[in-house]
Amino acid sequence: MNIGIFSLSCCEGCSVEFLNMEEEILDILNHFGIENFRLVKEVNKLPVDVAFVEGVPANENEVAKLLEIRRNSEILVALGSCSATGGVLAPGAKPVGHYVDVDHCLYGCPFSRDELKEFLTSIIIDKAFGKKEYSVCMECSLLENGCLLEEGYLCMGPITVAGCNALCPSNGKPCLGCRGSYEDANLKSHAKILLDKGFSKDEIIDAFSLFSHRDLREVIEWLKRR
Repeated sequence: MNIGIFSLSCCEGCSVEFLNMEEEILDILNHFGIENFRLVKEVNKLPVDVAFVEGVPANENEVAKLLEIRRNSEILVALGSCSATGGVLAPGAKPVGHYVDVDHCLYGCPFSRDELKEFLTSIIIDKAFGKKEYSVCMECSLLENGCLLEEGYLCMGPITVAGCNALCPSNGKPCLGCRGSYEDANLKSHAKILLDKGFSKDEIIDAFSLFSHRDLREVIEWLKRR
């Protein structure tokens, strides 16, 4: 099978994260050829079996590029926060799924290498791959991390979809919510808890707006009306 890594408007951090995998890339190449990757290849081709798309379409040319990628790929993966949720560009940008059908999302800023390997393995062994149905908070509990929310930090872990192994909290930093909210997250309840803990409405709105403004706009508007 062949894969391609495509960049729309973004910092290209997810492409760089692919390169940071170093020797692990060689393992990937045992099963997948890389047909398209602008950062490492002079000649790039379509079609591909699996297209990883990072960033968001910022103009008509990029929308056309995305449509061409979709037509020429069997599986399209939204790679990273920008592509999956609109990311830090969210208030003025639309995620890839607004324009084309997306088969899978790899969340995070950047994506989780372990989750990428899990996804590629699922293709090799023909196993289902899906979004985690629990929060980063659950991962913290499994890792026996102390609760940063209880320590006075504005942490988005209770509503953020798992899959990163609680990377930021495990290193003493609050979760910023870069992976977007999980399906059954009680967004208003988390906002109320943050208010009760003394965070200002503006602080909470900023936290909810950072990575997933489009997905969380309902609770953001609710906070503004309070």
